[in-house]
Amino acid sequence: MGKLRVLLVSDLHGSSVAYGKLSNAIKFYKADVVVFAGDLTGKALVPIIRDDGSFSLGSGVSKYLVNVFGDVKAVGDKDLNKVVKDLRGRGYYPFVTDKAGYEELASNRDSVRETFVKLMINALEEDLGKVVARYREAGVKLLIMPGNDDYPEIADYVRKQASDVLVPIDEDVIEFNGYYFLGFGYSTPTPWNTPREVSEEELGARVEKLIWSVDQTRLGRLIMVIHDPPYNTLIDQAYQLNKDFKPVVRGGEIVRTHVGSKSVRALIEEYSPLMGMHGHIHEAPGIDYVRSNSGAKVPVINTGSEYSEGVLRMAYLIIEDNKLKNYFLVKG
Repeated sequence: MGKLRVLLVSDLHGSSVAYGKLSNAIKFYKADVVVFAGDLTGKALVPIIRDDGSFSLGSGVSKYLVNVFGDVKAVGDKDLNKVVKDLRGRGYYPFVTDKAGYEELASNRDSVRETFVKLMINALEEDLGKVVARYREAGVKLLIMPGNDDYPEIADYVRKQASDVLVPIDEDVIEFNGYYFLGFGYSTPTPWNTPREVSEEELGARVEKLIWSVDQTRLGRLIMVIHDPPYNTLIDQAYQLNKDFKPVVRGGEIVRTHVGSKSVRALIEEYSPLMGMHGHIHEAPGIDYVRSNSGAKVPVINTGSEYSEGVLRMAYLIIEDNKLKNYFLVKG
């Protein structure tokens, strides 16, 4: 079995800056394939409201109110494009409207969702379009799946974008250069009730069904790309939250707790795949090993995420002879 160079990335959450860096990454890291392990889109719609003229802002004619989680500021025409660009770089979706349009939107939950999804798809079309164009030139494939934070409409959109470069892998097994990539982008329940969550039992059953679609004599070539990392590892440690969803601090340190999937761990222990590729827990980048029932040490990797800062975190993985020969955690 020959050498396979993989770039792993996850949880870009709509950051146009991070997507731009991903499109350029193959200039610096020679890869055969790039794996995007979920959470493609951002988490917030930010209305930008054209003001009715009740206040003065320098000598500008048009004035806009921008409210980012309670931080309200006024900007003029000349600064509007910069504000929009900055918001997109942080993974937000700016929506310019007037006061009447904002009030109409705010009073209709269905309209908010419809507008949000439309903006997400428009942004994803632009961001992924750049990635696909660059990868096509370089002859590199992108294996991609939505995560737990992505709406079902996003999952449908990704499936429809399948091409010679973009390969959807959610709830599927794809063979590439003699290796088998199993994709599963849902997560177990979170405190935020995200769009694509399933119980531990359902996750285990659905992933196991995918595992059985692979020739069982070739599980040593199976790479499990599961958004949720395995439980009780270095890569599933998140900040412990109190009842107000704020981090718990003890002795001046933020307390961490294991929040990964017990089913994912059990499946790795039972079937002993070549390795696990994960995301989901932004603050837990790194590599760990899960010992399978057969005694093998299965490497599991989480790239982590700093998307809101426009930072691209990745793992550069070198696989050879059915083993992870080397790896590098990189960011920029």
